[in-house]
Amino acid sequence: EYPEVLGSILGALKAIVNVIGMSSMTPPIKDLLPRLAPILKNRHEKVQENCIDLVGRISDRGAEFVNPKEWMRICFELLEMLKAHKKGIRRATVNTFGYIAKAIGPSDVLATLLNNLRVQQRQNRVCTTVAIAIVAETCSPFTVLPALMNEYRVPELNVQNGVLKSLSFLFEYIGEMGKDYVYAVTPLLEDALMDRDLVHRQTACTTIKHMALGVAGLGCEDAMLHLMNYVWPNIFETSPHVINAVTEAVDGMRLAIGPALVLLYVIQGLFHPARKVRNVYWKIYNNLYIGSQDAMVACYPNIPSSEDNQYHREELDYFL
Repeated sequence: EYPEVLGSILGALKAIVNVIGMSSMTPPIKDLLPRLAPILKNRHEKVQENCIDLVGRISDRGAEFVNPKEWMRICFELLEMLKAHKKGIRRATVNTFGYIAKAIGPSDVLATLLNNLRVQQRQNRVCTTVAIAIVAETCSPFTVLPALMNEYRVPELNVQNGVLKSLSFLFEYIGEMGKDYVYAVTPLLEDALMDRDLVHRQTACTTIKHMALGVAGLGCEDAMLHLMNYVWPNIFETSPHVINAVTEAVDGMRLAIGPALVLLYVIQGLFHPARKVRNVYWKIYNNLYIGSQDAMVACYPNIPSSEDNQYHREELDYFL
């Protein structure tokens, strides 16, 4: 009846837990948490925020005091919290999924999250994908990737897009750890980049950008070059979101496979007879030029010298 009061009480509880720790808490944590589960259903923002903070703190520091079944019950309640309007509540909820997965193992939490990719509401799905990526980060990606990639086989647009978005966040979070998983996800990204649906290709390009930035210089050039061949045909897309994602993916490739190889892709279209084609190629070339101007010098094509000008540069012809 008085959500303000309830919110303040939860805030006070959180402060007490912070000060005296989990083990000496009275009532004990194992009794406190089941009482919090019904409060999570409360729709008042102050109550939600303080409650999720308290649950998050317990899951982080005192997860072992509580029965795993109770944590699963909390997991189902947390899915509702992803609908909250306040971003702070959603962020705290997503982090709590990571703590719970750390405590009871990722498989049960992951099953709950993957089921949630089927809902209609976009905000809910996006938060779920972030939660999946956080679970992967806290429990190592190999615990999550097999189930995640298996989910991509579901012939439903939202689910497939959710899987791709999870992969995107996952590679963003794990950085250079991604080098161990590049070859595993390459066939999936191939499929996404050949899909008729624009959003599939857009999300796959975003994933490739994060992947390329993470594995730059770690010896995955063959896989990245292979994926580059699937990204490249999308440079002529007209949708601003897609073209943005594609350009960023190509920019990521500049780091992963080197500017020289990307330049070879670009040169073929710089002097194309059609202006619209030239525009796209010059845009990509300008990005290359801004990022790796010095590295490109050695890769410009040889131009035969004329009577007046000598274009040949002897020092660029050294062979190792």
